[in-house]
Amino acid sequence: MDAFTQWPRRAVRGGTSLAILITALLLAGCRSSTGADRGPSKPADDCNGPCVDWGDDGGNRGDAKEGVWEGGRDSAADQSCVPQPLSDTIPEGWEEYPAMECQYRLYVPSSRDYLPPPLVWEPCTSSIGQLPYDCRQIKVDWPSFEPAPYALGGQHAAYVDSQGKAILQIRKVYQMSRGGILYGYMGMTVEADGPVRQAFWRDYLPEPPGHQITIGFRHPSAGKTSWAFVEWVGNYPYRKAPFGGDDTLLRPPILFDRMQSDPDVASVIPGMGFYLENSRQMRVFKWDGTEMGIAAYATSAYSPPQWVGDTLLFALQSSPNYRVLRWTEHDGTKILVGADFGQDDLRGAANPGSDGNDLVWFQGEGRDDDSAAYSTRWVMTSKFTTDPSEIRPRRLTRLSKGVIISGSLLPPVGCGYAAFRYDDGYPKPEERGLLVVRLSDGVSWKLPSLGPGDGWFPAIAITCDEVFARYSGPSARFETIRRVRLDSLGPGIPPSE
Repeated sequence: MDAFTQWPRRAVRGGTSLAILITALLLAGCRSSTGADRGPSKPADDCNGPCVDWGDDGGNRGDAKEGVWEGGRDSAADQSCVPQPLSDTIPEGWEEYPAMECQYRLYVPSSRDYLPPPLVWEPCTSSIGQLPYDCRQIKVDWPSFEPAPYALGGQHAAYVDSQGKAILQIRKVYQMSRGGILYGYMGMTVEADGPVRQAFWRDYLPEPPGHQITIGFRHPSAGKTSWAFVEWVGNYPYRKAPFGGDDTLLRPPILFDRMQSDPDVASVIPGMGFYLENSRQMRVFKWDGTEMGIAAYATSAYSPPQWVGDTLLFALQSSPNYRVLRWTEHDGTKILVGADFGQDDLRGAANPGSDGNDLVWFQGEGRDDDSAAYSTRWVMTSKFTTDPSEIRPRRLTRLSKGVIISGSLLPPVGCGYAAFRYDDGYPKPEERGLLVVRLSDGVSWKLPSLGPGDGWFPAIAITCDEVFARYSGPSARFETIRRVRLDSLGPGIPPSE
């Protein structure tokens, strides 16, 4: 048994008009390619311990050397904390990464030799007997009491690399007491069937009542990841001190800190050549810190954005207006799907997904009131393009009446398939689950939930062989990631008209 399947070291210690909205978007798009760099910001003044002065040029670069800042945006690294003696909970061979403010202490492997072992997969557990498809889930081989609903914490994310490998971004929760009082967090980027690429440790530390700091993450893509400290005050999460870059860096640089941008909600969506600061505006930056402009304002009015190469894909989702959008360095933000709707708010397009080859989105038609529910919903597809005039919408399959903007509908796309969670009759367990759609002909497969309290969460990745999705409930014994082979799903359901 290695150090990562037991406690890491020793015993633990104790509604606007469409015209106005689109005008705002186009104005935002015109700011593309400004090339403006941020000036230096004042050092953080709330460090509660001895701090290190990193100098006046503390910026960030996702492609910079590990732990080295070469220009770009200023960060809290200008006032970093001196490392403290390691506690008994820190994994062997790890060290403190002194790039955060004092309350955000982070630990990393001192070399790649100390990265944790790969994930272990086991057959999916089920309360209904043998499943009718080939299914595996992550095995909890680290300390966590049963039942362990939070052995894997957070909204796990994934992407498929150029070789077709599923790369997962997860957070393990180490729990040493049944009451869940003493534990630590290990965030990692790991190949589903290969080595861990990067990992981080955060001790659980006593915090004021209603206050907690964890490690969070956002939508990895194209060999890039981003992380952030999520500071919970009551039930509200504040994302602070995002850091990220290449997904193999052991010490990803700080991208910006809570003293900049919107300190309450800012997070980073990483892409190949750019990253997005997703706060009250969607601001695009090159990895050297050069600001490229604002892709959109009032981010709460939009779907979670994703990078498709160097194109930002997202949707305006402000009732009654729903349109698929894209941002490029060349000409900023444009309507990609739905420009031909004009002022017709009885039609909408939302929740897009793409792998760079195919584009998938949800389209609604007909509404009786101002609600977001449409009488008819379609899963739509087209070959991916950034040119709105080249979009060729094609219906795949029809869904029952409902909304088109649920977070569960965000579809990962890959190898001619898309997947998302469906919900046709909650709370009946047989009427909710995971739906996989083949883009060539609209044939689909439904994977229902396995019993009361069980549930598929959004799919996170799809390869040529498998679909990966979050799952939680008594059948799983804990929240986990499940992977299902596509060739084990059977003949499928013909597309509905």
